[in-house]
Amino acid sequence: MLTDSEARLVRLLATFPENLEKAWDVPRDLSLPGLAERLGVVRSALNPHITSLENNGLVSTRQTHVIGGGHRKRTVVHLTEKGRNVAKELEPELIIDSRGKMYGSIPNLNHLYGRDELIDSLLIDIEKEKCVQLVGLPGIGKTSLLRALAEEKLAQNWDVRWSTMHPHHDVGKLATELLDNYNAPKNPAAICNALLEVSKNTLYVLDELQAVHERHLDEISSLIELLAESDEVKIVISSRAPSPVKIGKMIMIEEISSVDAQKLLPDDLDKEVSKQVVNALGGHPLALKLWQPGHTLPEADDRIQEFIRTDVVEKLEKKVLATLDELAAAPLPLLADQLSHDDGVGHLDETALLRWMVEEIELQHLVRNVRRTMWSENEAKEIHSNAAKHWAKRIEPAARIHEAHHRVQASTKDDGEDVENNLEKYIEDMLSIDSAAAAAIIQDAISILPDAKRLKLLSAKVAIERGEGKIAEKVLNKCDKDLRKDIDWRLLNARVMRINGDFDMANREEIAVLKDAEPARATKIQLNRLILSIEDRLPQPLNDKIRKHAVKALNEIDLSSLDSDNKKSALVTIAAIKHSLALATNDADAAAKIRAELASTSSHDDPIIDEMSARAALIIGGNPSRIKGLINRAVNPLRKCALGLLLVKHAHDNNNSDIAEILNNVEHPTDLGTTTARRLSALHWYWRGVIDKRQQIKCWQEALHRYSMAECANAYIQLQHKLHDVMRLG
Repeated sequence: MLTDSEARLVRLLATFPENLEKAWDVPRDLSLPGLAERLGVVRSALNPHITSLENNGLVSTRQTHVIGGGHRKRTVVHLTEKGRNVAKELEPELIIDSRGKMYGSIPNLNHLYGRDELIDSLLIDIEKEKCVQLVGLPGIGKTSLLRALAEEKLAQNWDVRWSTMHPHHDVGKLATELLDNYNAPKNPAAICNALLEVSKNTLYVLDELQAVHERHLDEISSLIELLAESDEVKIVISSRAPSPVKIGKMIMIEEISSVDAQKLLPDDLDKEVSKQVVNALGGHPLALKLWQPGHTLPEADDRIQEFIRTDVVEKLEKKVLATLDELAAAPLPLLADQLSHDDGVGHLDETALLRWMVEEIELQHLVRNVRRTMWSENEAKEIHSNAAKHWAKRIEPAARIHEAHHRVQASTKDDGEDVENNLEKYIEDMLSIDSAAAAAIIQDAISILPDAKRLKLLSAKVAIERGEGKIAEKVLNKCDKDLRKDIDWRLLNARVMRINGDFDMANREEIAVLKDAEPARATKIQLNRLILSIEDRLPQPLNDKIRKHAVKALNEIDLSSLDSDNKKSALVTIAAIKHSLALATNDADAAAKIRAELASTSSHDDPIIDEMSARAALIIGGNPSRIKGLINRAVNPLRKCALGLLLVKHAHDNNNSDIAEILNNVEHPTDLGTTTARRLSALHWYWRGVIDKRQQIKCWQEALHRYSMAECANAYIQLQHKLHDVMRLG
């Protein structure tokens, strides 16, 4: 006869397939820490049950690699054939006839002790209230409660849309997760409307709201407030106290009772010792799971923090402490193999100090917070400095985000110029990888280095690239009089004017800047303006006036002031512009001549020339195969999107009945952190409106918003006229 605890363990193990019994690496849920977490007990509480089951031939243990758990082997548990037969005879804990759908990064469901009455009460609150907030200490069990509430609603055939927030979360990422769609709207009002369309029998869950960086908090707060105004929406939020958003019914999550607290401790622990542990640590679930025999018991009012400092952190071995410090300094969850010190991952997991998001890990937030308070200022900067050096050697795209974060956090008041130069050097890469992270990191840099004036210009540039005109305008208005005379400030201010719809004023300001700029800088500005004038249009024949203006402007550009590298780059840009103009007039000979001249200074297999040839084959020759080949080989997602949209235009021009499928195969930009991404996004929405007449107005309204944020005045006006015609005739 199995005990209740043994039966629960057998049921859990039975959910894993037999083929894992000989696998090289297995899910963490089969390791001792993973099983303990799922069952809601301390790891040591599993030992007697596993021993008993193993003695009875129901389970076996072995050493193997755990997915995401570092390079060291770990103990894992499997059911034997006899164990599987026993599992089949056990009654299931719960039978669910129907079940809703889960969206987003929903964590595993873990067993909770002492929360049944609270869960029942919270379910009633959710029925009555539009928004419910769970607030409390780190480690008190807010996430586990949210997961339990989600499970209850799923069992009622409700859908659950979940987002776990982090410092680099902006409203766009939140929308992507909640809507399960990379092509989701990006401004709070549009996101709210999209969420309202799927809000029936849906629970929206926002976990760790306090983690959101102040740079992004206002827009996320605006979205929550908009949603909470609707009677159709149910939102439940968790946050460390105090919550950054004062909305909805606030419910403080307290410790569990002493009786339930003792259930988290090992069954074979002496009853008197068990009472002493609970008396010392209270009913704080995480602290109880961290406790091990031999730990001292604190008596101070800040008993939990003191316990973690003295009995958890200070007793770690040096190599484990190095891993802990690296994780404590990290802005985001990491894969174990991304750490420079991963030797301690196994021990940290065995002692319940880690939180897992599939294969990514981070420290338990309470442990992280306590550890950070233990660092001196110099220690903190050294840890961040070492982390920056580590990430500088890594090649994955996200490495630039981590490197920049750590460089900023390691900086002192004397490092302003170095930080400015480093951020300016990598900002384009950062924007294409994660624009929300770039914005937050620059905000941190300004806070740490308030005298570094160029950081303010960089902050405004990032806001403009993200389409945040109001934020950019606010930043620029705070700049001092001397900085406002700077060419960069004036150009950024002109871009803000364009985002705000003041197209003529923006154009006049840029022309004025051209007169004041040094010749080399003026040439770059001229080329950028020329590219925008050609690309800023809907997919239609190039206006003859624009073409003649472009030809005239190209003839007036003087490259004599540029150094050799910049001159070569400018010549390539000019060749690309001339090639586009030739294709726009179906002048195959002129296009071929331009490619030949460009090849004479490089090679015929140069990727730029290769793309020019593919475009010519499509636009003049009507052959899409070379563009398709480029898409298959392309690595940059924006380039793949741009080429894919060329195929959509070709399909439209040739009345191809497969146009909807062709557009569906074009991957929408996942991050709209650059004007290029937003222009491509606008074009994607435009084609959706062309193809789907029923959704045309909605799609074109979204395209209008994105053209505006991409500073595309002409495309905006052209589409506005089209939209007015459709609405008038409809």
